[in-house]
Amino acid sequence: MSGKWEVAGKSKKVPISKKAAKKQKKEQPPVATEEEMGESYAFSNPLKESKNIYNLMKDESSDQDQDRKQDNKENLITKPRVSGKLRPKKKGSPVAQVKKAEREVLLEQIEEVDVSDMKSLIGDVKKRFPNHPRVWLKDIQSYFHMKVTLRESDSGLMMYESTYPYNMVETELQDFMSGIFKEIPDNVMIGFYTELLDGLARDVRNGACAYHHRILLQCMSHSCPKTVHSKEVTDKLQHLITDSVSRTKECVALLWCLQMIPRNRLDTKLKVWFTWMLPILQTRKTERPVQDYILNCLNNVVSEIAESNEAIELGPSDFFGYFDLVFSPNSNLFPHVQVVLMEMLEIVKCFAFSSNPDKRLRSFFPSLLIRSQQCGAKQKTVVLKYLLECLQQDAQCWLLWQQMFGKHLNNSVTLLEHIHDNWNIVVKTVNRTAFKQTLNYLMVTLAPSTGKTKVKENQRRALELCSDMIHAIGSPLKGALKLALLVMIVVSAAYVLHDVKEFGSFQASRTGQIYSNFLQHETVVQVFGTAKVYGDTVHKYGMTHVPLLMEYFYTICNSVSSTLLCSLCLFRQM
Repeated sequence: MSGKWEVAGKSKKVPISKKAAKKQKKEQPPVATEEEMGESYAFSNPLKESKNIYNLMKDESSDQDQDRKQDNKENLITKPRVSGKLRPKKKGSPVAQVKKAEREVLLEQIEEVDVSDMKSLIGDVKKRFPNHPRVWLKDIQSYFHMKVTLRESDSGLMMYESTYPYNMVETELQDFMSGIFKEIPDNVMIGFYTELLDGLARDVRNGACAYHHRILLQCMSHSCPKTVHSKEVTDKLQHLITDSVSRTKECVALLWCLQMIPRNRLDTKLKVWFTWMLPILQTRKTERPVQDYILNCLNNVVSEIAESNEAIELGPSDFFGYFDLVFSPNSNLFPHVQVVLMEMLEIVKCFAFSSNPDKRLRSFFPSLLIRSQQCGAKQKTVVLKYLLECLQQDAQCWLLWQQMFGKHLNNSVTLLEHIHDNWNIVVKTVNRTAFKQTLNYLMVTLAPSTGKTKVKENQRRALELCSDMIHAIGSPLKGALKLALLVMIVVSAAYVLHDVKEFGSFQASRTGQIYSNFLQHETVVQVFGTAKVYGDTVHKYGMTHVPLLMEYFYTICNSVSSTLLCSLCLFRQM
């Protein structure tokens, strides 16, 4: 037996980190003596080498089990095997476990912050240094630095809600700190805020705890919004982000600070993303975690906007920065990031086009027309689609196109070809008057001044397209007259049918009486007689001077002319 204990005692100890040893020492309960514990001593103090002992005892128990199975089969019933369905379920994902453990530890450390102790400390400091509020802030920072020592596992805190870790602080402590911050002048608070940003970047870069910086930054963003929105703070934050682009954790932590600038305004959140985070995607030093974090920020903002149904206006500079990045073949984006940005392009376009489209789309049309030539096939399709949308909703875009036509002839020819190919759809949605005026203007611009002027290939192609579409679009007045004539014919036919149905026959109806009276009228009889004389003269002249093959043609013309004259006289009588 002693040999076995010696084997168990020789097992190597697993090396433990300082943090784990410190935690184990803190959680280890006080050890009692054997006399105090009595018989329960063996159960309350398990051996550390129990794993090796268990392996040794397992070999012995296996031999005994085999003997029992042979001697007594009832033992198999009293000791059923554990089926696969009864096995313990697997624990949650490692990310969820880390999140839960980190939250619990942080909550324990924040609970150690005594509000009354901090009040007495700041009260003494105020009495000793009444005119130096910077000392008050330093003492608050030192107090939190002493109490909160947990290192965050995620520098961007994407696993948590947006108010974390400030929401872990008690309300009384939040109110106390907010009151202190509101008493201090803005210039002092701005300097302290920039120092907190430097400290956050430094601690994240060195792998130290940064939760105390985050709590104070969030408290200041809630109680002193002017400080966060000041030019000094935004310039400092931009400088730190630019310098830390190649350092992933530090850059993500500083991007986390950007989310405190807009607070609850969705339009400002979107503006912050396009102003601060989009340029970072355009650089060539960003790593995958930084791009994933920026993409998650955009998804969060879009989700909040979709839930609130708030109208958002996005300017041309922000829209085209995003648009060019999505279709850029030489971008530094990872494939999955570029795919998601491509899928969200339609949502971003809605932010830019949906608000007052009849007045705002004219600011997007010139840039779209310039991009319609030197681009890929996929991008050209999207650009032409957006150009048509601008022409359909904003009439001012037609005038802009006329002004840009001469300088951007190739781009305009591309747009004309797209309109010509989708003519059946375009002609139903655009303003026909503005469209025809533009086509006429382009025809005049493209027409050569003299016969000796050499016409280029793109000019010839544009002339063909414009003349073809002008012929196809026709005159709106002509179409209206055709429609009016068709309506009049249908109404007249309906009246005649109703009249005949009412009196039983055409001769007995009012229409028949009017027709018979019309034929017996002196003027009509005279017109018919004159028409007959002229018809006979034409017939005689035609039969004399033209071949016999044309006899049938003249006969038809004679009958048609007679019918037309009768119809005109009838309408005049009515």
